[in-house]
Amino acid sequence: MSFSDESQTVPWTAIGGIGLGLFGLGLAVGGYGAYVSALIARGVSPDAAGFGMSLFLLGQLLVVVPADRLTRTVPVERVAALGFAVAGVGIALGGAMSLEATYVSRLLLGLGQGTAFVGGMKYVGLRTTGADTATAQGMLGALFTLGLACGLAVGPVAVSALGPTLPAVVAAIVALSGGALASRLPAVSANAKTPLRAYLDPFTSASGLALGLGNMATFGFLMVASTWYAELLSGVALPAIAVLVGFALATVLGRGLGGWLSRGYGERATVAGTLLGLALVLVGLAAAIATGSEAGIGIGLVLTGFGFGIPFGPLFSLAFSELADDPGVTLSGMLLVGNGGALAYPWLVGRLLTATESYAAGFGAMGLTVAAVWLLWIATIGR
Repeated sequence: MSFSDESQTVPWTAIGGIGLGLFGLGLAVGGYGAYVSALIARGVSPDAAGFGMSLFLLGQLLVVVPADRLTRTVPVERVAALGFAVAGVGIALGGAMSLEATYVSRLLLGLGQGTAFVGGMKYVGLRTTGADTATAQGMLGALFTLGLACGLAVGPVAVSALGPTLPAVVAAIVALSGGALASRLPAVSANAKTPLRAYLDPFTSASGLALGLGNMATFGFLMVASTWYAELLSGVALPAIAVLVGFALATVLGRGLGGWLSRGYGERATVAGTLLGLALVLVGLAAAIATGSEAGIGIGLVLTGFGFGIPFGPLFSLAFSELADDPGVTLSGMLLVGNGGALAYPWLVGRLLTATESYAAGFGAMGLTVAAVWLLWIATIGR
């Protein structure tokens, strides 16, 4: 189903409203590393602090299918607005800085983001066709990534200078403002209901699983990285803000670079090459941490930004063309597998840090996981 607007092909008003909310969510997600550092400084164990991001991923995992099904009975823009409202409440709670409040905050943020993302992406998808759909959805993804980048780069400074409450409130206001604008958009209804089994059917094949796990290695592991990079840099004699800004810029630029590489080399080759490169960079980063190489740590952190950013667009483009005919099913399934696969890693990195007093084991485990996904990709889609 599509929604036509005679005055515009790409619905820029909708992109502005929904994109503002996604930017606010990105600020909250990217800024979580600063809160992890603050929790650890208050005596919270690293694995307990990192578990907040696991709850964020769990929230998305639990809500994406119900959110997609809700869009089939309720106007899509209202579903997106509901997601921003839930996420805004969760973000604001995070400013309380107790471990219990942090856990509730991250879970609500995950539930809200999953709902807002599904609703927002479907809304602009239903109002566009062809290349305009890719443009509109790409803009929404870019605005979330930009918010994430700003949260990563500014979060440590803002929390240190202003305390934990004000940055959380600002991010919550941005997200809630996006929700208010989304609720006022022209109504759009989605397509008919689909059986529950349809959401996982595309991922019962090896190639479908490779696509879902590719999303885990990019979006999912980006969430893991945003949890720990600020804390990692706090123990290294490097200009932390410069490194975080470099990582953030690499992630944002990577989104655009992925499209350019796909046009030149094809989507399959772009994803395959980037997954291999990301695996090598993560293993190299682990080695740099183990040997105390500050230059290696700084370069490795920045390069992972490209590894997380480049494959995102090609992965979803392949998924929409090769998996289910229903785009809502494809989007929900990709998020379901991707978030489910990454669920344990924020906690695992913290647990390994507690056990070994080093980040080397945690990032090494991530690198080996990405290598396994690359092998599956080569054996199926990459052939």
